[in-house]
Amino acid sequence: MHPVILKLGPITLHSYGLMMAIAFLVVLHFIQKDAKKAGYEPKVFADLAFIVLPLGIIGARLTYIIMFRDSFSISDPLGWIAVWKGGLVFQGGPPVAIAFGYWFLKKHQIPFWKACDIIFPYLALGHGIGRIGCLLYGCCFGAPTDAAWGIRFPRIINGDSITGSPAFQDHVDWYTEVTVESTHSLAVHPTQIISMIGLFSLFGVFIWMRKSWKPFDGFMFPMYLMLYGFFRFWIEGLRGDHNPVMVLNLTDQQIFSLSGAIFGLFFFLWLKKHQNTTSDTAPN
Repeated sequence: MHPVILKLGPITLHSYGLMMAIAFLVVLHFIQKDAKKAGYEPKVFADLAFIVLPLGIIGARLTYIIMFRDSFSISDPLGWIAVWKGGLVFQGGPPVAIAFGYWFLKKHQIPFWKACDIIFPYLALGHGIGRIGCLLYGCCFGAPTDAAWGIRFPRIINGDSITGSPAFQDHVDWYTEVTVESTHSLAVHPTQIISMIGLFSLFGVFIWMRKSWKPFDGFMFPMYLMLYGFFRFWIEGLRGDHNPVMVLNLTDQQIFSLSGAIFGLFFFLWLKKHQNTTSDTAPN
């Protein structure tokens, strides 16, 4: 774990924030490259990205605050905005970003569905890079496991004997096997690593689909909802960071993910019919 990469006086470079910045720049590079290849002005996509990024972060942070509202207090106003320490719910970002993106692309006369096919594959790539930040910070950790792939998180981070890793602090509160004198947490599922590998794999699948299949314009949007939704639903079953449980012993994240996947399936069928109808009736 390396939650802090560099500290120079009052300036602290957090690994989570660094990986978010790297993910953003990598994704933006490839989106602009593909946009240019498709005949669109890359600068429009760059302008969109620099507006959508803060909007998405705000949406993801607000969702996290709503889910874990007991962790926030008006006595600590900085804690409400400290996203460099983690605390983002990915599903809270896209709705705001997509709504603005639709308006922005329409304003610049770029077909929204064609733009989706350019953008969405790289969301998985960027998300995967972001999961490296989760591992370095220690958030989004897994449930205890006896499996050989289990990993342990330390009590002491960067020489600080007071602030332990999130998993260690959680296990001190919840498990008698771990005390404040322990050196590490219990072994847990490496959910950050699994998520990273899964998202990079999804990225590869999306690129292959876009190149070899592409049944209609905009298909990447619902495909992303479906495949990521089902994958995230499974990952959430391995998580141990106490996401709130809602119904049928499913966490709110599992319900969000499953709902998104089901919506993606119906959206795929609707969009396929709509696009085909549009193509059939369009003038030659």
